[in-house]
Amino acid sequence: MEINWLIVLAVAVGAIVLLFFLIKKNWKDEKEVEKELNYFEKSEASETNDNEDGL
Repeated sequence: MEINWLIVLAVAVGAIVLLFFLIKKNWKDEKEVEKELNYFEKSEASETNDNEDGL
């Protein structure tokens, strides 16, 4: 049985491109999730407490 190197090359290149795409997407998603987890809104109560402490 003879190996068709053209098909093997096409599969290998496709796998490398897919791997690169998934890694790049993962980095982007990781940054978005980290940004969402670090984000919080100050409540009105905490804002008024901050102002009273400064007086």
